[in-house]
Amino acid sequence: MTPRHTYDLELFLQLNKEYEAKPIVARPRTFDEQSLDEAAAKRLGKVERLVDLSGKRVLEIGSGRGHICRRLADHYGCEVVGVDIKEYDQWESLSGRNVDLRIHDVSADDNASLGTFDLILSFAVWEHVEHPYAALQGVKELLGPEGRAYLYANLYRGPKASHRYRDIFFPWPHLLFTDEVFAEFYLHTIGHERRAAWVNKLTAAHYCFYFDRLELVPEQLFFSKDVFDAGFYARFEDVLGRYPRFDLSHDFIHAVLRHRDAKPIEPPAPVKRGALSRLLRGNPTAS
Repeated sequence: MTPRHTYDLELFLQLNKEYEAKPIVARPRTFDEQSLDEAAAKRLGKVERLVDLSGKRVLEIGSGRGHICRRLADHYGCEVVGVDIKEYDQWESLSGRNVDLRIHDVSADDNASLGTFDLILSFAVWEHVEHPYAALQGVKELLGPEGRAYLYANLYRGPKASHRYRDIFFPWPHLLFTDEVFAEFYLHTIGHERRAAWVNKLTAAHYCFYFDRLELVPEQLFFSKDVFDAGFYARFEDVLGRYPRFDLSHDFIHAVLRHRDAKPIEPPAPVKRGALSRLLRGNPTAS
């Protein structure tokens, strides 16, 4: 298909002005202590509907400031280890009392030092992991024989995956524009260069292929579907038409994983095996 647009700064600014009154994320999350505590409670409430949290030895991969770890210990009686690739100021106040927060990279460091876990959690972190397959291998090593892992990750082709939705209001900017145009946009608007957030390019099919290859069975598997802006898609189909609509309209993968030989637990809702089997018929290359 012949390109119908010049994907330059002028078009970028035009689209941002057009979508300023109807941004793809109307209320971006904030990072004050109360908001972080509320977000931790909300996330764990959703997980609690899928797996039992009480009294578990838990690992959170990508623990950030540590609020989820603290809540797991205080409200669910868990022994918690939280790992991240950098230290946060809040660690000093939130660690202790059954919470151990430490710098650790599950894709590269010695995971044996952590032991094994009944439950492994990760929230909106995997898209930022440079070696996501190796990190999933780390999950397999760290997960106890009858343990469960809950993975919640942003999918690259979703409309918000640029992670710049506080400043950029239209969908799929990272698929339409180069990093150089992102840099020009920020130079124009805030006076210095900034780019789309670094995220890996994993799709739903990649995750499902990785799970299968590592013999991590999805006991629950579903995808968060966003509103599909059909009008926007039609305007820029010369670029967006290269991607499956499933990928363009789904933002997050949610998976509860177990070892293949672990005893199944009856899920509260059926695993979407149809979606999984369709995705597994693809064969993206592991890396």
